[in-house]
Amino acid sequence: MTIKLLRVTALLAVLTGGWSCAGDGTGLDTLGNPLGSTVPLGPTLAGIQDNIFTPICTQCHTGAAAPLGLALDAGVSFQNLVGVSSVEKPEMRRVQAGNPDASYIMWKIEGRAGIVGERMPRGLPPLSAEQIAAVRGWIQSGAAAN
Repeated sequence: MTIKLLRVTALLAVLTGGWSCAGDGTGLDTLGNPLGSTVPLGPTLAGIQDNIFTPICTQCHTGAAAPLGLALDAGVSFQNLVGVSSVEKPEMRRVQAGNPDASYIMWKIEGRAGIVGERMPRGLPPLSAEQIAAVRGWIQSGAAAN
């Protein structure tokens, strides 16, 4: 990038409320899907972790400084999601096992009316229908730690 383009980009970031933490797409193909995942995408926590949470969501939602305390790193995503009240909508659970429509994560990834803030993943294309179906299926089947 040229210096002028970098300055314009920085100015736009300041004017629109700051930098997005969406990352640079490293590790993703041209459609935003992870390269080289080892577990196929499906309605299991392992499949969602390997294909959505780790390559996409942890560009922001990682470690102790994760937004709203929602770290989605492998090994902690389950305990930070299932049965935990949403910070943005405390009357809802982030994941309500067995009920995707009552799970705030579904609202956020589908971009439903009534969410606080932006549709997730912020600054990236929305998840694909297949990715959303995997999350919905996992929650519908009980949101097991598998």
